[in-house]
Amino acid sequence: MRTESLIMPYRDLYEICQKQSLHIPRNFIKSEVLRLTGKEKIRVVCTDSDPSLCRGMFISFGNNESNIARQCGCDVIVLARGMNRCWQRIVYIKELMHLFDAHAESTFGGHEFDTLLSEMSGAETPTRSPQWRSEIKAFWMALACLCPEDKRINFMELRKSGKIDDYSIALQLRIPQQYVPRLFQQNYGLIIQEILNNGS
Repeated sequence: MRTESLIMPYRDLYEICQKQSLHIPRNFIKSEVLRLTGKEKIRVVCTDSDPSLCRGMFISFGNNESNIARQCGCDVIVLARGMNRCWQRIVYIKELMHLFDAHAESTFGGHEFDTLLSEMSGAETPTRSPQWRSEIKAFWMALACLCPEDKRINFMELRKSGKIDDYSIALQLRIPQQYVPRLFQQNYGLIIQEILNNGS
């Protein structure tokens, strides 16, 4: 049982991605994640769920309440049909980041899942659950992998000078345009460094 998240392997993945070109194939990232976490495989299952409600989720093979994981015999990424390639790409990579989760961050049963759904729907809670914090962390981990830092700095300079817009950046990175500003928010570097150092 993992009691700590796999921060060193994620840091290794981050460093590997820094050496890649602008468009990093998702299968390349998947292969590296499996290698770094010691997993043999992960399956993707597409559903007819409404993407506006749930674009994707990660189901651990350790989740005893999941028929899908038992049938597949491994961890599973569930993706909603109907998303374009940019959405599929970032949702897939974000869910893949959950392979780095600590045991306490995983959703193994109905209670944890219900709590997570309540938090995601905006319900007020005294403290955020480890599962909620894992969702936020996985997003930033994915974004940092999909946009190497030197490319991000170059984009930032071009963007400031008006030589490139968010749509053009999204096309080159193949991510949804709405997430491009996240790459340039003031605390981006602090968020990524905190994850690399502490996993939180």
